[in-house]
Amino acid sequence: MTMTPAEAARAAGVPLSTLRYYERRGFLAPERDPNSGYRRFSPDDVRRARFVQRAQRLGFGMADVAAFLALSQEGAVASSQLRTVIDAKLADLDARIADLARMRTALAALADGAADGDCVCPVEAALTGAVPEAGHAPRPSP
Repeated sequence: MTMTPAEAARAAGVPLSTLRYYERRGFLAPERDPNSGYRRFSPDDVRRARFVQRAQRLGFGMADVAAFLALSQEGAVASSQLRTVIDAKLADLDARIADLARMRTALAALADGAADGDCVCPVEAALTGAVPEAGHAPRPSP
């Protein structure tokens, strides 16, 4: 059973503009109706659209999504190819977790009143890696 673009977008839980974007990126390949020429999406297109959206929500970039989809189209995936993608994503996730931990520490210190007086914004300090033990950084002298 094929669907119109609006039906496919609704089924995938994405806006129609997102479905069009995924199509332009080559993630979806709808068929053309031979009589009308309109695009018709398959259940597989809907599944792929859901996958792309969920992958994006988890922090995977479009290049990562393209790599995963390319690997899945190849059928059996070489473990070395998959391992390369996974290792890169693990390193990225570890870096994000470290950034989030620094951000949490800075925000908790701010909420506890540890960052009072004239100091560098603790959020900025956390993201630049300049958060001292006390939770705030003194403002540099001019």
